[in-house]
Amino acid sequence: MKKVLSIVAVAGVAMLASCGNAAELKRIADSLMKDSMMKDSMNKAAAAQHIKDSIMQDSMNKAASMQKMKDSLMQDSIAKAGKKGK
Repeated sequence: MKKVLSIVAVAGVAMLASCGNAAELKRIADSLMKDSMMKDSMNKAAAAQHIKDSIMQDSMNKAASMQKMKDSLMQDSIAKAGKKGK
């Protein structure tokens, strides 16, 4: 009878120990899940910022190109006006 009781006691301790680990493992898994979601969120934010920066750079390049064309047309117009006046 003593052997049966000691086997039951060992089994009970093992079950209690495993229950405690399950809670700890669940907490760790939840923490990892939150970290993963945070990384995904940060990656998406970084990608959105990159797209925003690209659009801004394209807009600035187009504005500079248009200013160059405007300046060139103005110079051509001034040159033609000078030739007509002579």
